[in-house]
Amino acid sequence: MRKEILEQGIVECDRRKPVWNQPRGNYGSNFWQMYSRKLDRDVHFYSSLERDHGVIVEADPTVAWFCEQPLRINIKLDGRDRETVMDMLIQFTDGRTEYREVKYASDVQRVDDRSRVARQLAAQREWAFVTANDYKIVTDEEIRRNAMFLRNWKQILAYLATYASYDLAEIENQILAAFDIEPSWSLRDLERYIARPDRQTVKAAIFRLIHGGLCTAPLDVYPLTNSLTIQRGTK
Repeated sequence: MRKEILEQGIVECDRRKPVWNQPRGNYGSNFWQMYSRKLDRDVHFYSSLERDHGVIVEADPTVAWFCEQPLRINIKLDGRDRETVMDMLIQFTDGRTEYREVKYASDVQRVDDRSRVARQLAAQREWAFVTANDYKIVTDEEIRRNAMFLRNWKQILAYLATYASYDLAEIENQILAAFDIEPSWSLRDLERYIARPDRQTVKAAIFRLIHGGLCTAPLDVYPLTNSLTIQRGTK
């Protein structure tokens, strides 16, 4: 069977380019678009859970880059042809790669051997084993376990999308220099200290620095308000 899988082959193009894009009209409200600063492009998801997973991945400083819908697999499993598309490929900063499938835990737990989900996951697991690729099923229990973190990062990513084309390097340098004066600032005080007419550009610059690891904030614990504490990062 494993020889058959390899002989069937894998359809894989540029690993940073999705192999499949479903027309938006076919998904309606389940189509989600998100700007990724890591990739400098919009990424597309076909469920709210996939979108939330994308937010977590975009916010993860150990992720160098990722690609949604990166790989179409065609294999023969149990005597029948199977085709499936992976939900995401992640390249970590340490060089490791991992393919992921996003599912609701309830769907994974109640599958039987003849269900579509069971066949899909079996095909992906077998392919990952044969090709020696890291593979992980990520469920809503992991993705949505910290609602505060998700909510905060959705706000941050909205700012990053709005100001994607802005040159904020000068403001970023001023923000970093502020930490030579004080080791930590509230978001409000840092905005006031930089004293730009458009304070939204200052906030966008702060969020860029947080995204890049040059600044830190306890986004997993506290809401994104003016009192949020900002500190210099380790990068």
